[in-house]
Amino acid sequence: MRSRLFVLFVAVCCLARAATPSETVTLRLTRAYDAAWDRGDVPAMYDMLDPECVLKTPFQTRLGRDAIRDNSYRNVKKFRDSVRTEESSKIDGDIGYSFSTLAFNEYDANGVLKARRQAKHLFIFTRRPGQDWKIRFMITTEETHAAP
Repeated sequence: MRSRLFVLFVAVCCLARAATPSETVTLRLTRAYDAAWDRGDVPAMYDMLDPECVLKTPFQTRLGRDAIRDNSYRNVKKFRDSVRTEESSKIDGDIGYSFSTLAFNEYDANGVLKARRQAKHLFIFTRRPGQDWKIRFMITTEETHAAP
C-alpha cells in the first residue's frame, strides 16, 4: 500500500510540475540580479550590467555601469528581501525585455523594517557576440511604499 501511495505521490508531483510554466530567460536574469542585490554582492551586480547600461528611476538617471555602481549601489543594505513577478517578456534575437513588479523591504540604519515597497520595472537585455546577456536598461516606471 505504501509503495502505491508513493507512486501516486510522485505522479501527482510530476503532473503539477509539468503544469507550472517554466521560468523565462528574462525572469531568471532579473532574479539573479535581485539575489545579488539582497546579498550585497556589488561585483556580481556590476558584472550583470552592460558597460553602457542606463538606470532610470523617478529619483535618478545614471549612465554607464560605473555611475550605477558608484551611486545606486550605496543603498544595497537599505533595500532587500526582493520578490519579483514578471508580467511579460520577450526575447528577439540578441535583445530581450521584461516588464515586472518587484516587492522589497526598506530598512533603517539599525536594521529595523521601515517600509514595504513595490516598484514596476522594465528591464532591457542585450547580448553582444560571444558574450552572456547583460542588462542594458533598468527603468523604474513607478514606486509605492507603505508602513510595515
